[in-house]
Amino acid sequence: MTGLCRFCSLLFLSASLFAASALAQSQSEVFEDPDGKYTLNLPAGWLGVVNTDGLGHNEVNIVYKVRENGALKIRVAEVAPDTEPMDYAAKDEQERVRFAPSYDKISLEKFLLGGTRVGALLSYDYKNAAGQPFTGRVYYVRANEKTIYVLQFTGRRNVLGTLRSHTDLIARSLKLKSTSPPQR
Repeated sequence: MTGLCRFCSLLFLSASLFAASALAQSQSEVFEDPDGKYTLNLPAGWLGVVNTDGLGHNEVNIVYKVRENGALKIRVAEVAPDTEPMDYAAKDEQERVRFAPSYDKISLEKFLLGGTRVGALLSYDYKNAAGQPFTGRVYYVRANEKTIYVLQFTGRRNVLGTLRSHTDLIARSLKLKSTSPPQR
């Protein structure tokens, strides 16, 4: 009977740890762009760090624990009216992304943002300057008819490669704010 009790105790403990882990994974914090352009939901482990240079320009760095594990850079692309995110993603790959060392494309696919909104997702592997295996995911999200937000995640293949649910959540959570400058 003690074997059954031990098994039940171990099963209960495992279930409790799994539930606590799932709860920690589901928690996120809202990151607001210091320039007032957008907000993002960052899952546990992701940090938004804002640095200001000597000229007063803000540089946003969003990282997963440390930069090498996962980093997010956001840029805004001005495009011709009604350019589809998939078309822009293919162009961006040919003009910019494919020049990463040892570039190896995994996929270019449509990415559902919620409702009828569709973006694009480019996934690839590459090697960093030290020759270590890294991976990248680039999400292309339409802001308006002439603007696409580009969310580029890079990081160690063995870390960022396992965080697809995190990067998807961050990309889907992108909310644009008013285009007027913030009040200071």
